[in-house]
Amino acid sequence: MGSDGGNFYQIGKLANLLNLSPRTIRYYEEIGLLNSIKRAEGGKRIYTDKDFQRLKFITRLKHLGLTLSEMLELEDIYQIHQTNKKVLPRLLELLDGHALKIDERINSLNKLRADILNYQGKIRQKLKMVDDFQKGEVIHGRSGDHQRRPHSHR
Repeated sequence: MGSDGGNFYQIGKLANLLNLSPRTIRYYEEIGLLNSIKRAEGGKRIYTDKDFQRLKFITRLKHLGLTLSEMLELEDIYQIHQTNKKVLPRLLELLDGHALKIDERINSLNKLRADILNYQGKIRQKLKMVDDFQKGEVIHGRSGDHQRRPHSHR
């Protein structure tokens, strides 16, 4: 525990808590999504509860479909204005865009599903026709070794 009452985490512990790899956490730091990482004696990274919450937020945004560049855009807005008042409306815009893309994808998948079901119906009809034809040959005493008629030319 730190002197301010908050917890300190080494990268391995933090990674385990968040189900991330240490490399991912270091990458987020490298690209600027995770700032102000403290270092202990010997240069080891030490993460705080604030860092833990930040990584949870990044993970949540990733789950919601935001790209790293979109997250960096939000971080830039925050760094300029030092308030969420400008960040949150932009986040809503980004989420609206992702929701729209999901709706388009759902519509596309529903059309694909309808095409698949339609095609399955046609295949089932063909199979039934083949099955009925074969049953008809057996019923009429033909076992499939019938002779083909030569093509007649006009």
